[in-house]
Amino acid sequence: MSKIAFLALIAFLVTGCAEENFSFPSSDCYWRDRASEHPRHISYQELIENFQQQGLPGISLLVAKKDEPIWVSSCGYAELESGLALSPCHVMPVGSVGKLYCATAVMMMIEDGLLDLETPVSAYLSDDLSSQIPNGSTATLAHLLSHTSGIPDYADSRLLYLDLLNNKNMDFSRESILEQFVFGSKPLFSPGSEYRYSNSNYEIQTLIMDQVYPQGHADFYSFRLFTRLGLEKTYYKKETDYFSLYANSMANGYFDRHSTAKLENATDLSLTIASGQTGSDGIVTTTFDLYKFMEALFTGHLLPDERFVQMKEYIKENAGFQTYKYGLGLVYKDFDPFGIAIGHSGSLPGFSTEAWYFKDQDTFVIYSINCGNLINGPLQSLIDEEFQWAVLETIFNQ
Repeated sequence: MSKIAFLALIAFLVTGCAEENFSFPSSDCYWRDRASEHPRHISYQELIENFQQQGLPGISLLVAKKDEPIWVSSCGYAELESGLALSPCHVMPVGSVGKLYCATAVMMMIEDGLLDLETPVSAYLSDDLSSQIPNGSTATLAHLLSHTSGIPDYADSRLLYLDLLNNKNMDFSRESILEQFVFGSKPLFSPGSEYRYSNSNYEIQTLIMDQVYPQGHADFYSFRLFTRLGLEKTYYKKETDYFSLYANSMANGYFDRHSTAKLENATDLSLTIASGQTGSDGIVTTTFDLYKFMEALFTGHLLPDERFVQMKEYIKENAGFQTYKYGLGLVYKDFDPFGIAIGHSGSLPGFSTEAWYFKDQDTFVIYSINCGNLINGPLQSLIDEEFQWAVLETIFNQ
């Protein structure tokens, strides 16, 4: 047995089997039955129903506020074509929120001695592979997680999205998109000198994780995150075939292709992306399971304090750019006047998710909407601007 495999086995035996005590119900649907008992049920429910009536297919919202019971509910439709109502039990792809799961798994692997933040990519991958990655010999894991590697983002390619729109069944695997849009390209800048968001960073990160963890990073997710936390409605690469999720309480997703507020079903397109991407995307879950994961991470059940502090070491931006900062898979955002929050957002053509923790108010605000777009339009503005601010105003302005 190799040293790496031995360390992985020891890590699993020590931590994977540790008893955890979390006071969560077994099903997020439990909360729907309790939502009406919440003291602010009427205002929260009226809020989401109002925006659903403005054109959003379906909305699932969770509010976990200090000194109040958790409120989880939904409205609208999981499938417009059949009129199937959306419930909190319906799962949705959460897009780039998956980066928070990936970064957490990396920090756990660091704690296990399998990875090191300051080690370059080339130390973990073969010479043939790392030589094709821009800055492969100088970019470290910290650069990957903080988007300061200088590695181009495959998602910046217009050709990629044209291919997707014309062929929803295209090969969108990690290996394919890296080979087509990243390998052999020129770096954007030297590692650590600038910040530029790049999905490629997290795809390369999972390549590395697969090298150091013999069973693969998806297996690590399953045992160390999903099973450990009882995330029974969370899916990634090992839990299910994504395209079987139609029969597993997954909401359909819709997008406004021409920015005319006319919705088209984009579920297959979204699942092509979600099932192909790894660390940069790929998680399918409910708002309640997402809360369980974030609550465990933010309260120290997953990582020692010093590791979580590292995740919150945000990139120093140019003067005047203080409202949005990126750490190691963790976003700092100023929602003035409602305060500072940490978390992540995610979107796909068909789905939009926001997951934030407001520390000063000790409040989690998490929602998923089965609507998203590739370009800005009236519905995307309704989601990103009007709905977001209305949610915060309703929660914090009592």
